[in-house]
Amino acid sequence: MAVDTLLSSRAMENAVVSVLNDMAATRAAMIRPEELPCFGQTLIHAHITFEGPSSGELGLLMDPDFAAELASRILGVDEKGDLLQEMVVDAVKELLNVICGQFLTQRFGYEPAFTLGVPRVFPLSAQACNVLLTSPSILIFQSNDSIVPAYVRVKDRTA
Repeated sequence: MAVDTLLSSRAMENAVVSVLNDMAATRAAMIRPEELPCFGQTLIHAHITFEGPSSGELGLLMDPDFAAELASRILGVDEKGDLLQEMVVDAVKELLNVICGQFLTQRFGYEPAFTLGVPRVFPLSAQACNVLLTSPSILIFQSNDSIVPAYVRVKDRTA
C-alpha cells in the first residue's frame, strides 16, 4: 500500500470511528475484510466529493435499519414512531459531511481549504455493494451488529 493511500486510510478510519462515537453515540471499530460476509440486500450508499489541493471522494454503505438507528440517535427522536425517511436521509448526509470534514483535517491539516460537494444518499443493490467490496480502497467497520463499509479515494491535483 502506497504511503499516501495508507495515510488516507488511517485518516478515514480515525474520522469514521470518531464521528460515529461522538455524533451518533455508537462505538465502531475497523475489522478485516476477510471477516465480511456477502451482502444479500440493498444498502444505503452515502457519497460526497471534495476539491482543493487534492480532490477525491468518500462514502459509506449501511443497512437501512442501521441508518435509521443512527438518525434516531443523531436527531434524538424515537426510531419506531417519529422518524421519517427524509429525516434518515438528512441525518446520513450530515454524518457523511462531518466525516468528510474530519477526514480532510486529519489527512491534510487545518490550512488547506477544500470545497465539499453536496452529499448524496441513494440505494445500492446487494450485487453492486459486493462488487464495491473488492476495491482495494475499501475499509470495513463494525458498529454494534452492523457492518459499515467505507471508502476514500484521493488524487493530487496536477499543475
